[in-house]
Amino acid sequence: EVTGHGGTHFTRELEKGSVIIVKKDGVKASGKVARVIDDEHLVLTSPLAYKVQVKKQAHEHSYMHALSPHWTMAIVCSLTVSLINLVAAMGFSFPNWWPVVWMVCFQVACLVTHLLYAWIRDGVMHSAMVGEYYRDYHKAVHVAKPNELKGEEKGLLENEMENMKVINIADPSAFSFLPYVDQSEMFNQVHEHLQQGGTIGIFPEGGTHDGTNLLPLKWGVSTMVLGALAKYEGKQPLKISIVPVGLNYFAPHKFRSTVSVDFGDAIEISESLVEKYRNGSKEDKQEANREVMELVMLGVRSCTLLAKDVETLHLFRTLRRIYVPQGTRLSVADNVALTQGFAMGFDRVKNDPRVERLMRAASEYRKMLLEYRVRDHQVQRFQGRLFSPQQARALRWTILIRVVTLVALALPIFPWILSLAPCGLIGRVVSDIQARKVKKMSVIGTWKVLMASAFVPLIHIIYSACCWSSFGRVAGLLWFFFAPLAFVFMIFASEDEIRIFQSLNALLLIFRNKDIGNELYQRRTKLRKELLALQEEQRWLTGIDSSLKETLERRQSSSDDFFVIDKKEEDA
Repeated sequence: EVTGHGGTHFTRELEKGSVIIVKKDGVKASGKVARVIDDEHLVLTSPLAYKVQVKKQAHEHSYMHALSPHWTMAIVCSLTVSLINLVAAMGFSFPNWWPVVWMVCFQVACLVTHLLYAWIRDGVMHSAMVGEYYRDYHKAVHVAKPNELKGEEKGLLENEMENMKVINIADPSAFSFLPYVDQSEMFNQVHEHLQQGGTIGIFPEGGTHDGTNLLPLKWGVSTMVLGALAKYEGKQPLKISIVPVGLNYFAPHKFRSTVSVDFGDAIEISESLVEKYRNGSKEDKQEANREVMELVMLGVRSCTLLAKDVETLHLFRTLRRIYVPQGTRLSVADNVALTQGFAMGFDRVKNDPRVERLMRAASEYRKMLLEYRVRDHQVQRFQGRLFSPQQARALRWTILIRVVTLVALALPIFPWILSLAPCGLIGRVVSDIQARKVKKMSVIGTWKVLMASAFVPLIHIIYSACCWSSFGRVAGLLWFFFAPLAFVFMIFASEDEIRIFQSLNALLLIFRNKDIGNELYQRRTKLRKELLALQEEQRWLTGIDSSLKETLERRQSSSDDFFVIDKKEEDA
């Protein structure tokens, strides 16, 4: 029960279904109105409660360490003024070039500030293109050392868990409210659309997140389907299917990273559930909704990669890479299915001491890969052997050619990185502000896209005007029409540069310290033998397609030793 005071007008402001919000002692409690008695008395469906966020061994989000917007703006302005004064003091005189000179000074100031901002935020000074690669390794290696892992739970990241805590407010307190929104018309249009054979797309979690588990699903999808089937009065039976869709991201915080869209089996609603929803009581309708949502949850789980935390999900992917035989190229969907097979079967075998040892060993192996910046597929070439003079010379030439290629790609890329430095800095600052507001990493990518959509065209027009003012109409028009094409080239070239840079890590590791490469190779060999033995005895992998399973088993048995490389392939 809630009692008003000081002239409250509950009957005018609130109605059944409204939400009342009270801020008290630094928390925000809320409750849904069940009945309004008079202007000073109402009843809630449940006591006022607020969410409690509990973190277990979680790595603190880097956006909490970011520079404030005021300091960022002050640094940009001071650097820009200093650079302009420096150019003037050096006696450079460029007739009519002052717009471009000021523009370049501003770009350099934004780039330097961005690097400083990233160093304070992430602990690694990086550019927008290559720095994400370094930052991920820096964080992953320092989250937990391999020797700190004492059991399956130790040293692994875990998601935030939300619990509701009831609060009893006896003192007079200010409140706000969310009015009740009548959604009946929306549901009527949805029901009509479904009855006519239409399709509705809905995100049942009802929010964004970057966790490795599903959020509680909302009942909107079950209400839509049951309502449409219950209202249908046609002669022919109506069939409405719920098709679960899983979005599985491989690197959710990286630009242009891979995402797999996987479809589960269609879910059919039984006539008994429809009848219960059509003619049953309120409790019967709720029970029908609950049963449908259980089917939906099972369907979504079947096509989504789930794990208790980020580190465990990475370990499942590491096991998948180790399990796949050399030379076997799988599609993105097959890779997701295989990783999901390890995740689904893990609960069944996790209490086996051998599985616990395997997971700890896989965690140590993965952290070594991150520390030495080597990919798993490169480790397969690290078989301990002495290089002949010819092979050592070829390795030196390969390293030299790739370094020259990196420099050649960097020269045309750098001007465009400089041009986009203001947009990158604005996007980073604004996205961090929004992330701090909602305490979610998942909104950062969204706000970067929104800021880029707003500021890239604006910056492009300003640059075109500067070129027009300094160099004439032709230069301004050339920049206006051809700069976007060059920017697209820069995106692809920078991705190639990152791939070449990553390949250099493995080459340099072999060249400088063959013992590390051999240790990684031996660890991987041991892990693979243990994983194959566990799969043979425990049948860890579950839920994968029979054709994929047969292909993998056939490839596994086709070679006595997966790591034996023939002479021609070794020389290549």
